[in-house]
Amino acid sequence: MTTEILILGDGTGGLVVANLLAKQAHRENPDLRIKLIGNSPKHTYQPGMLFLPFQTPGYRTLADIQRDNTDFIGAGIEYVRERITAIDTTARRVTTERGEHGYDWLVLALGCRTVVDAIEGLPERWGKRAHGFYTPDSALALAQALANFDGGDLVVDIAEMPIKCPVAPLEFICLADDYLTRRGLRSRTQLTLVTPLTGAFTKPICNEMLTGMLAGKDIKVVPNASLAKVTDTHIACPDGQTVPYDLLVTIPPHEGSDLIDDAGLGDGLGFGLTDKQTLKAKKAERVFLLGDNTNVPTSKAGSVAHFQAEIVVHNLLREIAGREAQPLADGHANCFIETGHGRAILIDFNYDIQPVPGRFPLPVIGPLSLLKETRLNHLGKLAFKPIYWNMLLPGRPIPLVGSRMSTLGKQMGVLERRH
Repeated sequence: MTTEILILGDGTGGLVVANLLAKQAHRENPDLRIKLIGNSPKHTYQPGMLFLPFQTPGYRTLADIQRDNTDFIGAGIEYVRERITAIDTTARRVTTERGEHGYDWLVLALGCRTVVDAIEGLPERWGKRAHGFYTPDSALALAQALANFDGGDLVVDIAEMPIKCPVAPLEFICLADDYLTRRGLRSRTQLTLVTPLTGAFTKPICNEMLTGMLAGKDIKVVPNASLAKVTDTHIACPDGQTVPYDLLVTIPPHEGSDLIDDAGLGDGLGFGLTDKQTLKAKKAERVFLLGDNTNVPTSKAGSVAHFQAEIVVHNLLREIAGREAQPLADGHANCFIETGHGRAILIDFNYDIQPVPGRFPLPVIGPLSLLKETRLNHLGKLAFKPIYWNMLLPGRPIPLVGSRMSTLGKQMGVLERRH
C-alpha cells in the first residue's frame, strides 16, 4: 500500500528532506509517494546575499546566487508548483490555488519572511534611506546605496529576534569595514551595530570573542536595543534611546507562515510549535517541521535545516514502520562568520553546548579552527557555495559533518573553567 508523503516548501529544508527521503526509499524499498509543493521558480543561495551588496567577485548578479529549483528535484519526487492556501491536519489535506492534496504524513518547511511594515516609519524609507540584504532585491538595492555612500553614520540594526542567520548582521558590518577601508572612506565613517541582544552574540564565550573583535575594528555596539521607529535622521528604541544614521541597514522583524497559525500549529507568529528533539509538531500527529518555520531554540540557518532534515527523514520512516520517533535532534548549528579582510571565524554548537575553541572537523588535524579568525575559514566560507549546490541540496552526505554535534577537537575544558 502506497504511503503519501507531502512536503510543503521548496527552500533548503524542503528540497533536502525530499531528496534524502527519495534516496532512502530507493535503498529500503518502502512504497512511498513523495510530493513536494512550493511556489519558488528560483532557488537562492542565501549566504550569497551577504556578498551582493559589496559586489564581491562571483556575487555580483542574481544569476550568481540563483538556480532553477527543478535542477534539484531528484528521482522519485513529484514537484508541484502551486501556491498553498490551507492545511487541514484533521482531514490530512492541503489545499492549493488549484486543488487539494491528501497525505499520510506531512513535513512543513515553509521558512520565514521579513516584515518591513512591522516597524513605524520603515516602509516609507525602505529602498531609499533604509535598506536590507535578507532578500535578493534588497541586497542589490543596497549595493547601489553603498556605491553612493561617501561617509557618515552607517548603522546596522537588528529590529528584534529571532532572525534568519543571526550572525549575518555581524558579517555585514565587518565586510562594510573592509569595503570602506578599500574605498578610503573608513576614517570618515562611524560603523554602529544596534542589537536587541546583550552583545554581538547569544552565547557567552562567543559573545565575548565577537564583541572584542568588533571593538578592535572600531565598530560601536549598542546592546539591548530593539527597533521601534525609523525617521529620516535616526532610529528610535522603545526606551527612547536614539541612534543617528546617514545610511541604515536594517534586519526587519521575521515571522513564519500564516498557514501554520491558521492550521492551529503555531505560536501566533507563524512558527510551528515543535518538539525540539523529535521535530514532531506538538499540536498534530503525523506532522514534522524543520528549518526556519520551527520554534526550536537554535539558529535559523541553512546548516540547521540540513541537520534537521536527516532527523526528520529518520523519524518519518520509523513512524511509517510503526515505531516511535527518536529524540535525536540536538540543535546542531555550524557556520562561518566573515570578519573581512579575507578572514572568517567558524563556530559549531548545539542546544546545550556553546561555541568553544578547537579544531574542526578532526581533532589536532582540523584543518579548520574554531572560534578563531583565519584565512582558511574564509576560504571554507567561499567553498561552501559549490558544496551547497552539489552536495547539500541533492541530499549527498558531507564527509565528517553529522546531524548531531561532535565534541571531538573541541576544547571542552573552557566550559568547565567558566563555571
